[in-house]
Amino acid sequence: MKSDSTEKFDVKSFALGLRQDIEQNRIRLPTLPNLSLEALLIVNDCGSSMADIAKIVCKDTSMATRLVRYANSPLYGGTSTIITVKGAITRIGVDAVRNALLSLAMHDVFTTSYQPIQERMERLWAHSVSVAIRAVILSGYFKALDQGEAMLAGLIHDVGSIPVLIKAKDHPILLEKEKNLDKLVFHLHSSMGKFILSQWNFDPSLVEVAAVHDSLNRTKANQDVDYIDIVQVANILSYDGSEHPYTRIDQNRIPSFQRVGLDLIEEVREKIAAGAYDNELGAALH
Repeated sequence: MKSDSTEKFDVKSFALGLRQDIEQNRIRLPTLPNLSLEALLIVNDCGSSMADIAKIVCKDTSMATRLVRYANSPLYGGTSTIITVKGAITRIGVDAVRNALLSLAMHDVFTTSYQPIQERMERLWAHSVSVAIRAVILSGYFKALDQGEAMLAGLIHDVGSIPVLIKAKDHPILLEKEKNLDKLVFHLHSSMGKFILSQWNFDPSLVEVAAVHDSLNRTKANQDVDYIDIVQVANILSYDGSEHPYTRIDQNRIPSFQRVGLDLIEEVREKIAAGAYDNELGAALH
């Protein structure tokens, strides 16, 4: 008889085994696509030109198409439509291309050959895009924040769920009922996200987003809005209209909501309802 609970499942043992698997290379962690890594090397080389970057991106038709869509999205949209990769890089700006390429490469990370888990991966990616779009809109109100980096922060905030899902396939009890796996992912994804992004040499500020984005009682010495605040608010806004537990909390009492500003958040909700970012920026990310 199959069990539908985690009463006999040892979460601590699972977490320890997962860490050991990662340390001993027994579990295949998600990796950034080779083309993206090659492009990032070019971007990070101060001697590289716009033409050098465009040449690498054009090796991958899918990446090139997504970069052009991204440049034409509401985030960068100008008076004319961009149709070339070089034109896209010009509009985005060389300094911002690094985050753009990382963001556009993230979709390839959320995949697995194990079909029972792939559906969850796809839902996880859809949620990450939703959070990223809301983070973009929110960050646009704060001059100290970069919208491209806010988008990347939204896309990677739940990346630690991926190794948990991959290892879960070895434990049928976790796949029998969604709530079993939901609880495990919730408890482990933040620490796993911190580990993965550190391995990828991401900026420390983005590593912290993955590590503490679910710490809703987080306090700070100052009231300056940072990327963790933005992602916390964006994450909760992404569940509007659903039955997720985050819809039942008192948002007025969440420090990040107070720092961002409740009136501003309502204004952002109105922008989200208009749909332009979801439709156009979402299309570029997919």
